[in-house]
Amino acid sequence: MLCPKCHRPLADAEGEPYICCADAPVQWRCTGCGKISEGFAFPYGSCPHCGGKLELREAPAAAAGAQAATLAAVRTAFEIELGGRAFYQRAALHSDDDDLRALFGRFALMEGEHMETLSRRYHLDLPNSSPEFRLETAAVYAGATQAPRSAQELFELAIALEQRAAKFYEERSQHCPADSAERRLYDELAAEEREHAALLLTEFSRWRAGKPGFFSPVTPAGHGTPMNAAQLLLAPHEGSRVAVECGDERLTYADLRDRVGRAAAAWRARGLKPGDRVAIKLPDSLDWIVCWLGTLWAGGVAVGVNPRVPAPEWQYILEEAGFNVIVAESDADTPEPWRSRVITLAEGRSLVAAAQPVEPALVDPETPAFWLHTSGTSGKPKAVVHAHRCAREVGRISAERMGLHADDRLFASSKLFFAYPLTNLLLAGLRLGATLILDPAWPTPESVAATIARTKPTVLFSVPSLYRTLLHDGRAPAVPAAGVRMCVSAGEALPPSLRQAWREATGLPMIDGYGASEVLVLVLTAAEGDDALHVSPGTEVQPLDPQAAAAGTPTRLLIRSPMQALGYLDRPAAQADSFRDGRFCPADLFVRTEAGSWRFAGREDSMVKVKGRWVNLVDLEEQLGAGLPGLREGATVWINDADGMGAIAYFYAANPDDEERLLAELQQRIAALPPYKRPLRLLPIEMLPRTPTGKLLRRKLQELEQETP
Repeated sequence: MLCPKCHRPLADAEGEPYICCADAPVQWRCTGCGKISEGFAFPYGSCPHCGGKLELREAPAAAAGAQAATLAAVRTAFEIELGGRAFYQRAALHSDDDDLRALFGRFALMEGEHMETLSRRYHLDLPNSSPEFRLETAAVYAGATQAPRSAQELFELAIALEQRAAKFYEERSQHCPADSAERRLYDELAAEEREHAALLLTEFSRWRAGKPGFFSPVTPAGHGTPMNAAQLLLAPHEGSRVAVECGDERLTYADLRDRVGRAAAAWRARGLKPGDRVAIKLPDSLDWIVCWLGTLWAGGVAVGVNPRVPAPEWQYILEEAGFNVIVAESDADTPEPWRSRVITLAEGRSLVAAAQPVEPALVDPETPAFWLHTSGTSGKPKAVVHAHRCAREVGRISAERMGLHADDRLFASSKLFFAYPLTNLLLAGLRLGATLILDPAWPTPESVAATIARTKPTVLFSVPSLYRTLLHDGRAPAVPAAGVRMCVSAGEALPPSLRQAWREATGLPMIDGYGASEVLVLVLTAAEGDDALHVSPGTEVQPLDPQAAAAGTPTRLLIRSPMQALGYLDRPAAQADSFRDGRFCPADLFVRTEAGSWRFAGREDSMVKVKGRWVNLVDLEEQLGAGLPGLREGATVWINDADGMGAIAYFYAANPDDEERLLAELQQRIAALPPYKRPLRLLPIEMLPRTPTGKLLRRKLQELEQETP
């Protein structure tokens, strides 16, 4: 079932009640200070500025009757869970007791899991929690007269919060009509909160008696010889070979091993324990690599963070992760209480230089080593958890399918916090003993072209949108002139026309690859002459729907890879959908060719029904834009026509001098299409909205279309 407002899939079966994100109220007025705030929910409905009571400022016209009542119930549930998670994360930070810290961290995850369930069931994005929901605020809502001052008071406060939430839901349930959706929701929530409170009471008794409990460390079952991913990546190579270049700085493999060992020592001196999380919030640099690998070397969990991450998203990541160490250029944009965890770049360099290298922490191969955040094209980014074992085979596809070797110089236009360059540049490059080229600047066509000309890489990893811009700007011929022998494209669909145009302009082969944060490597690849994407070495692929595959219609895939992640952090429902029977099942769709390879057919939201006929938006974009003079980029989206039926809009970015000719050619192409495929609206745009990793945000285009007269 698709949401009739935004056309994204709903978790519920046909006919079940739902709440659409398009109808969620977003404006609130504080009855205390009068401040207007925006957001679906706030912890306990309190003002993020003064803590006063919030009242709905503008109710949606469409939300009426049972739907409005259910919406209010869902919003209230979000507020309770937001407050609970914020409290538990802050309690973990304030606790000096290791067992309590672990306990509160686990309860924070439980609250997050509950929010995910609400989000999927009622089709609402997870809201951000209020940074002002502190321990003091939690104490007030739990009936305490002051903030907790000891571990026991923290425990008692947590129990009081869960009991208060259960009582609140019970009282709300009694005021709802019998057998109503909101009453069932409140009853379910009350039962869960009672269970949480009972578990906390049991744990409290065990903790006071010094007995093991829910928070006690669990020794995982062994999965093989202990190892360390960072050690495996760095150990086998000749020490004098250059490992990394960034501007005028260079590190040999021997230098890099030394610095990584020193960084591990510095983290341990700061109290880092095995399994603790370290955020690296820096531009690409030698420091980035040293901090990231040093975390793995010390037995911690490394998390690369976009240094330009917007404040609300950074707050969300902090609430979710509870980092023990944050490495950043400064602490200015990190809110309390995490600001005290920040090690500035200057301080970090000093700590690493003063430390003595330590031996790597040897761990079970299934031990978490690092997280990657998904692109967030369908909502809040998910943290994908990867194990140390991934270092074993990370270079196989690069060597066997792409022909990379130790003498190659690798450069990626995207930043290291993104899975594509982290895997193919850093992990695979180090595994093969190649030289990595970094550029700290945010990528633009000009900066990428300048870096290629100056550093002379032999292999370029980039995304279709940047290859297209290099072509249109006339910069493509300079790429082979600088010494590049091969180009790799991934991160989004590569149009065949773009691949052919690149070949004609540069003479260079381009490997097209499909991968995901959940499997790291490019599990499907198309080399020169391939009809479509072939299964990469070490990967097994089966269609989720064999009948659809046999009929030549789109289907999701089941992918088995030794590079597969352990799963998502705190997202059990999403994990159940994406990880099935030991295989990864992405939401992307593929069509099997006659030769048995796979052609990308877009995501599930790129298959839309117009006038009773299915339209593949990815294919339509290629039909409209392939070889169109003056077109920089274009994208199609599903919209409502005047009668409320389905239609298509086409957004295009054109060179100003070519727009008139482009529109004339575009109209001719549209006229040649079947009527149901023809775009209802043609809308100019300066550039298409994308995630920081370069993926198209169709939902943003839908919002722009609704705002355009």
